[in-house]
Amino acid sequence: MQLVRGLQWVRAAAGDPLAVLLRGHPADGWPVIADPVSHSTTGTVLVGGAHAGTVFAASTGLADWRPTGSRVMAVAAEDIEPADPAGVAALADTPAPAVTAVPGELTDLVPAAELLCARAYAELLGAEPDDLLGATPVLDNLLCPQRAAATERMLAAVDALRAALGARTPAFFLAVVAPRLTADLVTRTAAALLADGRWPDTEGAVERTRAAHPPVRLQLTTTGAEVTVAGEVIPGNSQVAVLTRPDALPRWVELPVVYATADAVLTAIARRHPRLVSTGAPLDRPLAPATGGLDRLPVAPLPTEFREAVSA
Repeated sequence: MQLVRGLQWVRAAAGDPLAVLLRGHPADGWPVIADPVSHSTTGTVLVGGAHAGTVFAASTGLADWRPTGSRVMAVAAEDIEPADPAGVAALADTPAPAVTAVPGELTDLVPAAELLCARAYAELLGAEPDDLLGATPVLDNLLCPQRAAATERMLAAVDALRAALGARTPAFFLAVVAPRLTADLVTRTAAALLADGRWPDTEGAVERTRAAHPPVRLQLTTTGAEVTVAGEVIPGNSQVAVLTRPDALPRWVELPVVYATADAVLTAIARRHPRLVSTGAPLDRPLAPATGGLDRLPVAPLPTEFREAVSA
């Protein structure tokens, strides 16, 4: 894993835009990719969001980054891709699970949202919340090696979920992708509401976030056939990194239960803490080139005496 991370950093230092994305360093920002198609020195083709739909239509689904052609990530795409995509769609169309036990004390909204999402999906899928939390780095792990402790926890969690739910079942797929996507949607939306002074008005807020932020901003895939993008032919069986957009997403991201659960979690937090305020700048999560979510969102409920003084 250290060798893979080192390769990404060396290529990024040399100006390779895909390597900059893959290494997942928050200080890098998100570079502007001017060309619709570019070729990374890592051997991967990079395609801009305007052509994402074309590539996804010709691709075989999720892939993990393989700079040498060999498996290098702790969890690979074939470990998590569902054997029954139609079953995933059916399961993902179920109503949002119940959201209970919102913490009474909040200092950071990120771990609170992650815990609430894990508990909700544990009830829906029949899994342990701790295993769902441990598996949250899986999507980012496909592109960027995670830290040692997180990787060990992720591997143990994936094994436990596989034992509980079955390998590559619809429930297993949702277990390893939905909690992270849902919690990120909750925290992105909450950050926007707090910044705009609109908290706790959560009505329609999740939909606004969906319209502005793709749940997965970078996905690796493999072309199942030759595809032409902006006049350039990309051969079949090519590894392609696709910059997504809210209106150009891979099919597997269309998970209605994620959006419904995010709305339920956000609403539950707002009802429990209607006078929540930001106490610091949000921090981006490191090593998260795929999901690009928040690592911290410092908050605090207004003290009772302060609320009374404001309303007087």
